Amino acid sequence: MRHKHLPVLVVLALTLGTSPLFAQAKKVRFSVSSISIAEIPFKIAQVKGFYREEGLNVEVILIRGAVGLQALLGGSVDYTSASGSTIAAAVRGLPVKLAFIVAAKPQFDLIAQPQIRSVQDLKGKLVGISSRGGSIDLLTQIILQKNGLTPNKDAVSIVVGGQEDTVLALRAGRIAAALLTPPRPLILQREGFNRIAYSGDYMSTYPTGGIGVTDDKIKSAPAEVFAFVRGSLKGLRFAKQNRAEAIKIIAE
Repeated sequence: MRHKHLPVLVVLALTLGTSPLFAQAKKVRFSVSSISIAEIPFKIAQVKGFYREEGLNVEVILIRGAVGLQALLGGSVDYTSASGSTIAAAVRGLPVKLAFIVAAKPQFDLIAQPQIRSVQDLKGKLVGISSRGGSIDLLTQIILQKNGLTPNKDAVSIVVGGQEDTVLALRAGRIAAALLTPPRPLILQREGFNRIAYSGDYMSTYPTGGIGVTDDKIKSAPAEVFAFVRGSLKGLRFAKQNRAEAIKIIAE
């Protein structure tokens, strides 16, 4: 008597085990350029399970912009958030595309040492960047040029690492200024550092944060690419429509 339901349970277990709901999520590797506000949609998509809903298990790896693109091209990661490096690579003819954009305007502030009051004051100084050829490098050059300074001549850019490394370099006095994303500029301004430029004033449109992917991935796994973009879009929409919870996630 105690085994009379066993056949039904076996059939049910087999049915559930092969259903999409119980199918094992596909693991994908996603390199992000920094811990910044531009990465919030991806973090929310992870926390809220939007990627799992799309059948994906997303592993986030912190890799600087241009290096992240190299990892993408080399197959070490499946996607990258280095939008600036992806666009620059595509312009050079490399087989990559930007499949998703978080923001259409750059979110960087140029933060400088307390004694520096303007971009022109950076003449003869060192400016920190995260990597060569990335968004921060390109935007830094544009800001310097539009203020009459020749990049790597009047003001020399040096690679100091990610955003946290850059903040440490500023506090230690190793560099005179650097582009940083929120909330770091606000924190440093409270400490006496100066905000001498906003990148959005120099480029009205410049994709910040996104999903860079190779042409080969788009051709070989279009369903996966679509699922990753769709999960990320859910994260972006959630951030806009649920500000209180999004702020809590950001704070954590």
